[in-house]
Amino acid sequence: MLSRGWHTQIGIPADRLSGGLEVFRTIYPGVRAVMFGYGKRTFMTAPTDGLSEYLLGPFPGPAVIETVGLRDLPPDSYGSDGMVELKLPPGGAARLSAFIWDDLARDRFGGPRLVGPGFYAGSRFYAAASTYDLAHTCNTWIVDALSAAGLPVRGDGVVFSGQAMARVEAEAERECVAASVKL
Repeated sequence: MLSRGWHTQIGIPADRLSGGLEVFRTIYPGVRAVMFGYGKRTFMTAPTDGLSEYLLGPFPGPAVIETVGLRDLPPDSYGSDGMVELKLPPGGAARLSAFIWDDLARDRFGGPRLVGPGFYAGSRFYAAASTYDLAHTCNTWIVDALSAAGLPVRGDGVVFSGQAMARVEAEAERECVAASVKL
């Protein structure tokens, strides 16, 4: 998981994408990982025009899922600042892939419905099936995704990235302690 200030993203090694999410191996050929982020469509796809967009941001609206194909693993691409690496339980990558795939709106061919280019070179926005609102932000979505993957974290009450990071960092610490006890 990566925190980029107010926004969080989650990365999955390309060889661990499964089910419908395997399409991103074709969309981003040769990448080592794919990052996924979530947000309000109008806020994410258009430059903010001032304070009004920030004030309207929390109001409900259509959402998008941003994807970024990485030639390197996330820590090598972004650095370790704001990065938390978690080990998924058996079957966790498949459940995480299913969670993300299930929230991607489909085009008429059954693939993810492209909205347009993303913020970063080669990144893309896809329509989400869910709706963005103050109780379902990018940070809630990320923690819910990790919960769906089988990690003991919950997204209820998560609005801000600091809240998401605190829950994920606590799980990472628990994993670290559990691993040292097994040694």
